[in-house]
Amino acid sequence: MSYLPPAIRSQIIAKINAKEAQLAIAQAAFEKALDSSDVESYQFDSKEGKQATTLRSPSVLSKLINDLEAQLERLYRRLNGTGLVSLNLRRRS
Repeated sequence: MSYLPPAIRSQIIAKINAKEAQLAIAQAAFEKALDSSDVESYQFDSKEGKQATTLRSPSVLSKLINDLEAQLERLYRRLNGTGLVSLNLRRRS
């Protein structure tokens, strides 16, 4: 497990909290879209700016949910010091 300075750790935790809130909003909109085939409107607040969206199809919301889940997974890996490691392999000739 790698060490993260407290400032960076708190930044990652803040990003995780923001992404989880965004994910909850997107999932609620997705459920609503499945019920009515289109979402009439919803608001998305990323803490960096607000966005109001209308008439989203379930497939667009599904992609948004998948993207948010992937971002959360990367943030959790970074927080825990796990994940992909970069390797440089050289062939001997």
